[in-house]
Amino acid sequence: MRFAAVVLACASTVLGYTITSPNQSQGWTNQGPQRMTWTRVPTDRENFTVVLTNPSTTLMPAPQILAALVDGSLGNTTLNPPSAGWPSPGTGYVLNIVAEVTNLNSILAQSPSFEIELSTVVPSSTRTSASGSTQTTLPNGAQATDDTVPNNSGAMSIAAPAALAALAGLVPALFA
Repeated sequence: MRFAAVVLACASTVLGYTITSPNQSQGWTNQGPQRMTWTRVPTDRENFTVVLTNPSTTLMPAPQILAALVDGSLGNTTLNPPSAGWPSPGTGYVLNIVAEVTNLNSILAQSPSFEIELSTVVPSSTRTSASGSTQTTLPNGAQATDDTVPNNSGAMSIAAPAALAALAGLVPALFA
């Protein structure tokens, strides 16, 4: 019985980094930053590099380094899309934790195979005018506006039209 406990204790220290997400049931989308989580043991390296791979060269011609010098003690990180964006939606993607950015074959851990799905989020662009109003342009010419001033409690954006209306009412009295 004591031997089994020793074997289990040794086995847990040998396992090292384990990527817990993404996985088969929790994949990514092809839009925006994506979350990665892992577990580790105290004897693991302090930092590592994250590499996205896929055996299908149609979906991903070459491995892509997503982050270097990730602090292993954090247990999670948010990975930003590569400069060319996330690869095509599909299955078979795998994250590798590697020891060295110069040696992508120095794999410390691999995620389970996961899927990158087509995002259902509609991309938009936002601009702020000199007056502080914000305008968001949606696809197909649809527009949504928000006339509040950034970093404001909202009191001014509600009170300002009322104050302007009151001043407009006083203008004719000035010329009477």
